[in-house]
Amino acid sequence: MHVAQYHPEARDSVLFVHGGNVAGWMWHEQAEALPDHHAIVPDLPGFGGSADEPWTDLADVADRLADLIREHGHDGRAHVVGLSLGAVLAVVLTARHPNVVRSTLVTGAIVDGVRGLTRHLGLLQLRMWGSPAYWKATARAFRLPADAVDEFVRTGLGIDRSSATRLMRQVYDGVPAVELDRLRDAAVPLLAIAGGAEPRLTRDSFPSLSARSSAVVTRIAPRMHHQWSAEDPELFHRVLAHWLRTGEPSPELAAP
Repeated sequence: MHVAQYHPEARDSVLFVHGGNVAGWMWHEQAEALPDHHAIVPDLPGFGGSADEPWTDLADVADRLADLIREHGHDGRAHVVGLSLGAVLAVVLTARHPNVVRSTLVTGAIVDGVRGLTRHLGLLQLRMWGSPAYWKATARAFRLPADAVDEFVRTGLGIDRSSATRLMRQVYDGVPAVELDRLRDAAVPLLAIAGGAEPRLTRDSFPSLSARSSAVVTRIAPRMHHQWSAEDPELFHRVLAHWLRTGEPSPELAAP
């Protein structure tokens, strides 16, 4: 996987895992804004600089992310941060490799899958991924800032569609219970967040996480949508920095 690194001289490492419609560039500003942390930012298989690498499955990619932490993380460990697809991967990574994870912050982690009309419409969108107009419309729907739209469109058009189809079906099927059950023995602090204005699928997945580990804490980012790291990057930075500094949810978040 293609990997970018920021502040390599900093003490603790943070692995940032991007969402399913973008690439590692989505974390550039957040990584730059954490000078006290060494950031490891990969492009997942099928995306960005790793577009030529085929997507396999959630477990395999999570294992490869664990290898990245062992290779690049200070002391072979890292905090893990993920959004959407990256959040699902971060959960699987934490469950499978708790020995390399210091803590985990995820937002938009739909671990119970997507069904019905939402699933059908989501898979239908794959047919439009070759259209610049589709990606521009998606950027507006995600409330991306104007200076991120061109990069978003360029990345979207470069995504390997066969890889995207495989991973979307896997995410829509949900994380297998056998993988989630590994959280029972992980004991890694995990903060799961849902945007207050995003569809309920994320918060509906909260019980599947909290029932498996007392180390899981769930919170709501009030008024925020699914891609709130771009919608309000300053709020996201404050929430993330507070978590990394204290190991506690930011008081700016609400209880579910």
